[in-house]
Amino acid sequence: MENKIIRICDIVRNSVWFDPRVIKQIHEYDKAGFDLCIVGEEDERYNEEEISRMPGSVTIVPIKSKYKKFKNKFNTVLKEFSLYRGLVDAIVKYRPDIIHANDLDALLAAYLASRKLGCKVIFDSHEIYVDNIGFNSSFVKKILWAIVEKWIIKRVDLVVCVSNAAADFIAEKYGIKKPLVVTNCTRKQPESSVEPTKAGTFEVLNHGQFYEGRGYDLMVSAGAITSNPDIAYVLRGFGKLEPELRAEAESKQLTNVIFAPPVKTPELISAARKSHVGVAITLPICLNYKLSVSNKIFEYAAAGLPVIMSDIPEHRYLNEKYNFGIILKENTAECLRDAVTVLYENKELYKQYAANAKRLSEELNWETEFAKLMAAERQMMS
Repeated sequence: MENKIIRICDIVRNSVWFDPRVIKQIHEYDKAGFDLCIVGEEDERYNEEEISRMPGSVTIVPIKSKYKKFKNKFNTVLKEFSLYRGLVDAIVKYRPDIIHANDLDALLAAYLASRKLGCKVIFDSHEIYVDNIGFNSSFVKKILWAIVEKWIIKRVDLVVCVSNAAADFIAEKYGIKKPLVVTNCTRKQPESSVEPTKAGTFEVLNHGQFYEGRGYDLMVSAGAITSNPDIAYVLRGFGKLEPELRAEAESKQLTNVIFAPPVKTPELISAARKSHVGVAITLPICLNYKLSVSNKIFEYAAAGLPVIMSDIPEHRYLNEKYNFGIILKENTAECLRDAVTVLYENKELYKQYAANAKRLSEELNWETEFAKLMAAERQMMS
């Protein structure tokens, strides 16, 4: 069985191509010689050209036109049933040895297909799904998904989490073996002897999608109370908070708050190298946020930047191990400004944190992390 080529079906509830963790999985499976099938579904970001570039065979389950016409609860339920049936049929047609389900909404289809096929199932929990901010307005939906998770999680062959904090929580909540932690870090970065060209001012960068609980408002507020003209706060990205953030910066005439244009995911690290410090603030406004780890930490570390972080368990765990930045005592503009000032004024401390950030990136990379999962899959099949 050791020499058998393992047939993997990687399933996700979106149109596949833009999900960074899934894309990294797919390429590692392909490089390792797994027989690969990818199953996703049509969504608003469906892009046929991007999907055509992906390795393996790709099946995108379409939304039937009759479900696109009317948006009501009954029609939404029918659409979900139709999509799940399409996902299950696509998996069964491929007949994989292992189904890799990305998040809880994909796990349901994976489990139903595995019951028909008798194959293995991996639940890759990207987040604490039922305790995420998105369920705040839908109590019934939250209860239904909680029931689904409780029923299936003890019946899968392996559970995977993105952080130790989330893995400990899931193990205790469901009385299962601690999930395998596969941190959502960056790929290995090519070594370069060329020093990156830094911005003229001391740039403090927070990149990503402008959503609640990610510290973008603190960036603007910190800019308002920072008197040092050599320090600039850079927000790179997009999202629903952008108009509000821009309006506040403009109303206060904050020339030290800069809205940089977003870049594509593969360009995030090279763009970050031009800055001096990375900011990764996650406010514990829901359990998922509290037990998560900011992906941008690994992007900043790969760019060689010291990181200013919020005080959540996985951030503490990483910083205690690698000592690559500052944990904020409180999530306030004053604490953020003070941390920036320390890194600006203490050159030796800055160099130490920057070197440790590079060490983190070298030791904790996607290739070594995902190798743990592929080893578990090979053992599973033997």
